[in-house]
Amino acid sequence: MNKKIFILIFVIAVLSSCRNGAKDSAIQKSSRFETVLITDTLPIINLSREVLPIDLIYPTDMVAIDTFLVVLQHHEEKIIKVFSINSYKFLGEFLRKGGGPNEVIVFGRVSQWFMEEGEPKIMIQSYPNYLAVLNIRKSIEAGETVYDRKYTFEKGQKKNLFLASNSVYEINQSELMMTKDPLRSGITDNCNFFWEFYDCKTDGVKRNIIYENFTGMIDPFLKESNRLLKPDRKKAALLYSKINLIGIVDLEQASIKQIYPGGKTFNVQTELEIDNRKSYFDEGECTDQYIYALSSKGVKVGEKANIETAPISQLDVFDWNGNYIYKVDLGERIRLISVDNNQRYLYAVNTDDAIIRYDLSALK
Repeated sequence: MNKKIFILIFVIAVLSSCRNGAKDSAIQKSSRFETVLITDTLPIINLSREVLPIDLIYPTDMVAIDTFLVVLQHHEEKIIKVFSINSYKFLGEFLRKGGGPNEVIVFGRVSQWFMEEGEPKIMIQSYPNYLAVLNIRKSIEAGETVYDRKYTFEKGQKKNLFLASNSVYEINQSELMMTKDPLRSGITDNCNFFWEFYDCKTDGVKRNIIYENFTGMIDPFLKESNRLLKPDRKKAALLYSKINLIGIVDLEQASIKQIYPGGKTFNVQTELEIDNRKSYFDEGECTDQYIYALSSKGVKVGEKANIETAPISQLDVFDWNGNYIYKVDLGERIRLISVDNNQRYLYAVNTDDAIIRYDLSALK
């Protein structure tokens, strides 16, 4: 298919460090921004799907990795339930809420998962105590939470940095990427989110990347994004919930592509006015090849609250260069998605809590 993407390149030097509590030796990485306007009109693809025989009340998160379907229920005593992807058999449950050494106090969505030495693992962030790598197979076998490694934030520079962070990612075993919200970080003169790269060995920030270039003071809650770390940990994607915008960040080069699916740029503050506010990207997933964005098709926020009239969910698929590749009608009102390692299937939870498996063979 022919792509008609007009690319306007401009460079912005970010002059201020916008960091709180970081050491003076931290290197401020200037961010380079590139604007990509999507003008493609793609044919709509429909995928074959089946409802899986897994009956759970209100799944709150889901990860398909290796041969496991990991489903979270934050309202249950044991948060994580694991099923076989092949047989759908229930394999075990673990991760208790509480103040014990391997329990979680405040735990949101799973922000990172990966294969390591042939083992499927997910990151558990228990705010404000620790970040840990959970071994799924060992946890099933033991019948309890088993961590391969844990980062604690009880003292030193890292304590303040962790408390001022949103989601935290492991770049490698000696470097963490911390998402900084200006509101939580105490910054009053800039609304743009950024990442601080924390060196575990030196207990200091090596560099940071400001991945937004919005002007004016914008409520951080209104411009919240789903942040997706590419499995090779070299890039990240930002899917904005109430702005029709996608960001692709090269973490090594500190370059950001801002993708406008509507084909034109806009004033962010105007887009976020309460009478005009809409929902766009509700959920996201990524693999080494693609970015999967679950869309509400720009429905107004008030309309989206009505489940019965909410539109059928759409899946927009991009590659990591910012090209718009596929547009998929999911045929359901979907609220959660996950794609397996091999991109064979997309797993989804609809508004009736049914778990659905979509065949992705049409996208290859």
